[in-house]
Amino acid sequence: MKIPQRTSSWIAAFLGWVLLSVLTVFVIWSLRDRARLIRDNDNERILNALFTSQQDFDDFGSAIEANPVLAERIAGFAIYGRDLAPIYIWGQSPEVFDEGMLEGTAYDRFGRYTIPDRKGRRVQFVIRTERMFMLSAPPPNKANNQNRERNAQRNPLRQNNDRVVSPFFNALAGSAWFYINISHPAYWRTNTLTAIFFPFIELILLALVFYIRHLYLRNREYRERIEAQAASIAAQKNLVVLGTAASTLAHEIKNPLLSIRLQTGILQKINGENAGDEIERINEEVDRISSLVYRVNDFLRDAAGNRIDLKVYDVLAEVSQRLCGRNIISDDSIRDGVILADPDRIRSVFENLIRNALEAGGPPEEIGASIIRNAGNNSITISVVDRGKGISEADLKRVFDPFFTSKSTGTGIGLSISKRFVEAAGGSIELKNREGGGAAAELLFNEDK
Repeated sequence: MKIPQRTSSWIAAFLGWVLLSVLTVFVIWSLRDRARLIRDNDNERILNALFTSQQDFDDFGSAIEANPVLAERIAGFAIYGRDLAPIYIWGQSPEVFDEGMLEGTAYDRFGRYTIPDRKGRRVQFVIRTERMFMLSAPPPNKANNQNRERNAQRNPLRQNNDRVVSPFFNALAGSAWFYINISHPAYWRTNTLTAIFFPFIELILLALVFYIRHLYLRNREYRERIEAQAASIAAQKNLVVLGTAASTLAHEIKNPLLSIRLQTGILQKINGENAGDEIERINEEVDRISSLVYRVNDFLRDAAGNRIDLKVYDVLAEVSQRLCGRNIISDDSIRDGVILADPDRIRSVFENLIRNALEAGGPPEEIGASIIRNAGNNSITISVVDRGKGISEADLKRVFDPFFTSKSTGTGIGLSISKRFVEAAGGSIELKNREGGGAAAELLFNEDK
């Protein structure tokens, strides 16, 4: 099943938006992941800087306040014992450590927890002391223990690689948690901007994709229009050439046909009644060829003709009176409808429609016509109807094709001529089957007032 062009363009636009959205999500995820890695790296650097600076002070608060970088980034610091009560507290730190805040939070192998505090625009960096000391201490062995004992005897303030450790820091070995409240403006700025701009980016992408779809459809319409115009110009040129050839051919055919008619007339006089049927058959075929030549000329000549204000009731009544022997127009039809058209061409249209109705096989008295004025759109509809055998569904699509006919004696050009003449007058023509049998031909014209 072939998908309509507009439907396929909607599907393509939607898929394009989905792909661009996936790419946008990936970029935003990458930006946030990069900000997270920078945040975690900053936490480690700040922790190292804090412990390095503290060696020159008696407490962590003094070390933080003395270092401009630490004072700017650290808002609170605390050390909690196993009973969760503070051993040391400074700045914006909880009075009692809440282990519930760690639930659902991942930690690394050093026992470090990173808990984003969206409301405070900070990050709470929590360290399990026992885990940190266990992993940072050198593996126990006899040589290390002997060196540690000798160093302690020489200088009780030197432990672990001869680094001087203050009594305050040494007293924290029994603590359970380190708590650091760290400011991370760059991390939160990245998260906020990506959260704010993501829906706007999605809307922009959606608008862009469907604008491109709109441009594609317009470009396709322009291209089809240009191709149609080019085809129309080529067809007009071909019609001009064909018309010239057909006029010449018609002129050349008329002379032999006239000569044949003269000879059949002579033969009819000479032979009298003995050759009547044969000569009559010859005359019928000559008339059929002549009619075809005239119809081809009608098809190729200028469709618009000399357009004037024309009362359609008078023309239709005259044609129906001549072909049917009566006026087939219904009594409730309007009589003052006027269209702008060539009288000869509209008369030819009515003749074709009424002849088709007579040849449809229905009762001649069932052939009728009507002229009605359409309310609101300044137009009139002319209908010619019959109760014949109607038109098959397959033929309905081709009835206006040149030289298409379902009749054994038809030329297949009458309806094509009618369609050209009607459209040249600014109207339209449609054939359809009637309920109860028969067919109806409807012509729509703008009324000229």
